[in-house]
Amino acid sequence: MAEGGGKNPLGAALAIGALIGIGAAAGGYFVGDGFYRARSERYVTVKGLVERGVRADLAVWTISYSAVGPDLNSASRKLEQNQRTVADFARGHGFAPDEIELQPTTVTDTWANQYQNARPAADQRFIVKGGVRIRSTKVEAVRKASEDSGALINAGVALGENYPQAPQYFFTHLNDIRPAMLAQATLSARAVAEQFAGDSHSRLGPIRRANQGVFQISGRDASGDSAGGDDQGSIDKKVRLVTTVDYYLID
Repeated sequence: MAEGGGKNPLGAALAIGALIGIGAAAGGYFVGDGFYRARSERYVTVKGLVERGVRADLAVWTISYSAVGPDLNSASRKLEQNQRTVADFARGHGFAPDEIELQPTTVTDTWANQYQNARPAADQRFIVKGGVRIRSTKVEAVRKASEDSGALINAGVALGENYPQAPQYFFTHLNDIRPAMLAQATLSARAVAEQFAGDSHSRLGPIRRANQGVFQISGRDASGDSAGGDDQGSIDKKVRLVTTVDYYLID
């Protein structure tokens, strides 16, 4: 028997056990309450889609050409003639001087290529390349000029390796239509969410989270997510936006 003033090991153990039990019960309550709150947060994720047809407002057309000769001087003279012919062609189609830009000239000495199997003929030793770039907001004028590019061949211009060279068309006023399209996409997403809420006998709550999405510019005839990048050969384009929105659902 323990003395009156000593500690009671059994009583201490019982007290510790009781405290552990109370702590476990309290911990179980908070964990359970957390699961309950997580399960009570119901929401639906929807997407809003909007598409708008637009027309390119900027055209860039690079007309490249080349000339060959037995020496650098003769090849350069031919290239300068090509340059004058192309520049006159551009001016003849109504483009102003500030819309016509000369491109850098490059020179290749084919005899300096140590990896070629056979040396080119002497009259084709030097290849000189250049170009004229038309950059204009007169999109329709650029299109019509490109359709008339055969006139350059008839004038003796040796067009570059990338011929037929097509103009590139760009839409540069995305910021002008961005707010309206974003509002339309949000309304589209909300309509889908309201339909879902009605089907599930719930009410639509506030927005939980929203992702604006990315504006895609593609050719007019591109479809769905396969639209990919901008079809720069198309004047008529399509701007597409898909937003993702989470809405709370209320019972």
